[in-house]
Amino acid sequence: MSSMLKQIKYFSILYFLLLLVDIYTKINMPDIPYRYITKTIVLGGLLVFTRYYCYDKNKKTSNYLYYGLILFFIGDILIIDHTNTIRFVVSMILFVAGKVCYTLKFKHKEDFSIKRLMPFFIVCFLFLAIVYDFIYHNLNLYFIPVTLYFFISLIMILFAFIRKGAVNNKSYYIVFAGVGVFLFSETTMVIKTFYGDVLYQDFLIMFCYALGQYLIIIGVLFENKKLRENSVIL
Repeated sequence: MSSMLKQIKYFSILYFLLLLVDIYTKINMPDIPYRYITKTIVLGGLLVFTRYYCYDKNKKTSNYLYYGLILFFIGDILIIDHTNTIRFVVSMILFVAGKVCYTLKFKHKEDFSIKRLMPFFIVCFLFLAIVYDFIYHNLNLYFIPVTLYFFISLIMILFAFIRKGAVNNKSYYIVFAGVGVFLFSETTMVIKTFYGDVLYQDFLIMFCYALGQYLIIIGVLFENKKLRENSVIL
């Protein structure tokens, strides 16, 4: 195994151990001040990892992943105190901007078939119909913000979906799995907020969000031909 792959493997183990500590803190201890510590360590570690392996100062357009993660990091820290309306709104704006950066990273110049997109649009429509059946009557003034938030998420997933054929299969499937569990985390949060409690909701929201971020970053790393050919991680 190459030195780089060893480092990624060790980081992965450390990342998920720290994530479990953060989840334990969320479930069993006061958010303030403890989660400012645990969440900063988890997301800060992922940010440093991404900076080291994905950032290239000579290729500014390829650094959207890193820029997006910075926005998510700031938003995640702000939303710890989610009862503060200003912090909550700013964090939502940062999350949307972060998704836009991820979408720009997933963008490519390869042609794609409209016919191939039809199943994707059908699944998205059914997904939104099911979710809104649960939450619609409780959205009230939040209808437009939540709809826009989901719209941006689906655009991000669309661009992850049409990477098929433009990148190697391992990168494609890892990234697509990442955006999928990312969306699952967001959907669980929305249902919890506007409908009612979900079984193991705190664990599911936090774990799937962190797993989604991890898979997206690892998947982008596997666009590197040398890395994927020597990989024993995934």
